[in-house]
Amino acid sequence: MNIQPAFNAGPAGGAQAVSFPTSSGGTSPGGLDGVRADWNVRMNVSHDTGFVGGAGRLLIHNLVADERRELTLLLPAALPDRPGRLELASAEVCSAKPGIAAAPGQSLPFRVEGGRVVVNIPVLQLNDWVYIDLTWTGGFAQGGLSYPGAQVPVGDFHPQIAAQVTTDNGQQALAPVAARYDVELGTDHGAIVRLDAGEHSSTESHPSPDGTMTMHEFKCYGSARIDATVAPPGAIG
Repeated sequence: MNIQPAFNAGPAGGAQAVSFPTSSGGTSPGGLDGVRADWNVRMNVSHDTGFVGGAGRLLIHNLVADERRELTLLLPAALPDRPGRLELASAEVCSAKPGIAAAPGQSLPFRVEGGRVVVNIPVLQLNDWVYIDLTWTGGFAQGGLSYPGAQVPVGDFHPQIAAQVTTDNGQQALAPVAARYDVELGTDHGAIVRLDAGEHSSTESHPSPDGTMTMHEFKCYGSARIDATVAPPGAIG
């Protein structure tokens, strides 16, 4: 997996960029060597209320000999230099490789450290895998007024898999890891989803069954974040 620019995500830290190689060998250096990050995500983003809610199912597949006991997440909107807020609400096991000490529905404890969340996961040996269900909530200024053109960046409002790294000046930082996202996004009726440049599919949009929202379905592969923005109803384009 590709490593993206790193962030100082401690309780009092601001964002700090650092460069990493962009090789595409399917693994990433640092704390997530050999771990696949495949997401199925459902989110709601509302300009009308400034509310964000989301749920994601994440596959963690350990491809190296070292034991894996923790999962590190970056919460971009929880960084002090970003508008908005983002909080992890729950983490639990969905399913796991037979023989692992993990039961469906098992709650996973986590600790919050500013923009970083560390989730305790079942111990994974080489070739072990587990699906984890995560839920989160967030928010932004009503109407999206904190963003240019009121275009809310979806990638700021979902957890991102991250690796702990050391910067050139010796500081600890988080580097988001590229992943695969299959996304179903609910917005205010008539809002527009715009996909950023990158490897993704076109957006399929349709009214929700009750007609109160617009639902958008698309894929985003190869980036650490969901590369899309939500423009409010009535936006041009």
